[in-house]
Amino acid sequence: MKIGFEVFLTVCEEMSITRAARRLFITQQAVSDHIRRLEEKYKISLFQRKPDFHLTAEGEIMRSSLQQMKIMERNMERTLSFYSKGSMGNFTVGISTSRAPIILPQILPEFSREFPLVRVSFDEEDTQILEERLRQGNIDLFIGVNTTPDDNLEIHTIAYDEIMLVVPESLLQQYFSSEQVNAMKGTADLRDFIKIPFVLPNFMTGKVSHVIQEYLASHHVQLNVQYNISDSETQIDICSAGKCAAICPRMLLGYVDQNNRLAGKNVQLRVFSLKDIWEKLSIDLVIHKRVVYPPYVVRFMELVKEKIGTPMH
Repeated sequence: MKIGFEVFLTVCEEMSITRAARRLFITQQAVSDHIRRLEEKYKISLFQRKPDFHLTAEGEIMRSSLQQMKIMERNMERTLSFYSKGSMGNFTVGISTSRAPIILPQILPEFSREFPLVRVSFDEEDTQILEERLRQGNIDLFIGVNTTPDDNLEIHTIAYDEIMLVVPESLLQQYFSSEQVNAMKGTADLRDFIKIPFVLPNFMTGKVSHVIQEYLASHHVQLNVQYNISDSETQIDICSAGKCAAICPRMLLGYVDQNNRLAGKNVQLRVFSLKDIWEKLSIDLVIHKRVVYPPYVVRFMELVKEKIGTPMH
């Protein structure tokens, strides 16, 4: 890719001539000259300087187009290199921290047997952060939840999940009679749990957090939230102390099973479906459109669909 385009993309990422110059180890004047030449060549303005520095509509078109070109060029080079250098390669996968230990062990052993010389790196973040990193070309694909549609991204929904209620046995005994618990028949109405302390995700980030927040709002439920933490495994660990309940995806209930195997009878965790929960969580494999991936990336995607691609019940 031409140096002028690289400079432009760096300015887009930094949204600052000064920071872009520092990152590229060139002068601010050199950065400005590259931007000016692009604007003169295409007879457009790429950035609006006042009142704040941001891309124009034309600049957005150039950024999106160049990002796609950069991604396609990189994958072409990697594919050709794979054939010329004896099955060597590398790529980066985005995935949430909570799902990584559940999904990756199902995929990596077989993938490593087939491609022992390919190095895989993982970027563990929330889906909305991974969406932007994929658009920018910082990762090659990601496994996310309820991915936002995008003209440049291809979204394959490979499974469905749902949010569940996790409650320590000790809290059930404290707040409900055995008859009341039996009457629930495995399905809980959160309006009956408003006095129980909860640990919930941080509602500022995360697609799962958004689904939980929407469910609580639509049912006019105000829970007694004592702790906010986004990592589901940590939420379950806090629940296992017997002091609060949690809401988490069904896919992550392996942490509950693990706790119940190791814990004593008094700190067992019970799992309930939520009454009138309509929105499912879609588990998505997300890639770039119009990109030819190297064979090892294609095989990784096939394994994700084979191993994870079954509906959640």
